[in-house]
Amino acid sequence: MHVKKTFNNNVLLADNNGHEVVLIGKGIGFQKKVGQVIDESAVDKMYTPTEDRWLTLFDELINDISPKYFEIASQIIKVAEKKLNTKFNAYLLIAITDHIHFAVQRTRDKIVIRNELLWEIQHFYPTEYAVGQEALQMIDKLFGVQLADDEAGFIALKFVENRTSSQYHTDKGAQMTKLLSDIITIVQYQLQTHLDENSMSYQRFLVHLRFFVERITGSKKVNMSEETDDVLYAQCV
Repeated sequence: MHVKKTFNNNVLLADNNGHEVVLIGKGIGFQKKVGQVIDESAVDKMYTPTEDRWLTLFDELINDISPKYFEIASQIIKVAEKKLNTKFNAYLLIAITDHIHFAVQRTRDKIVIRNELLWEIQHFYPTEYAVGQEALQMIDKLFGVQLADDEAGFIALKFVENRTSSQYHTDKGAQMTKLLSDIITIVQYQLQTHLDENSMSYQRFLVHLRFFVERITGSKKVNMSEETDDVLYAQCV
């Protein structure tokens, strides 16, 4: 790989066998000149866009904000992939970077935006939310800004959105979370009972609901052979 453009000491654009890639790593861009060979052992994360649109968005964003936001977003994504045992597409880097930048600016300006789905995110996606909390600590360490718990929820929701839909359907996570909440409410109302959120039965119920919701909010019907599934699916589309 060869250097095409250096953004700062830790972020650069490279040529990888004729394809442009964004590399992030500590000191990877230090005193590097265009055309120089890159030490691949210094690469912490490589983003390979599959569309020209990604590079356009990246270029616009990095011209407007400090590359440090890309660095912290990349670190957060790396933690999330490990903790959630999954891989995210390159668009998450742009989404997380942009969100963190505005969140930090809002907090510095003392502007608070409440996350109306925070309770649902905390209960339906506890692992994603825990990573969101860890992200807040990383942001505070780098920028000296303590973001509200609401932001941990927003970041967690981006993990959900990115893993379950394409970049063109960024409201999917919110849609799924609200649907889960509505189902829980209906079940408790119809049965005139209160579900114990700490019980194993409740956790198992949530697992089944998540699979169900992912299926009915998908772009097409998948493995809906059972009559009950067909009825439920018809009521939700």
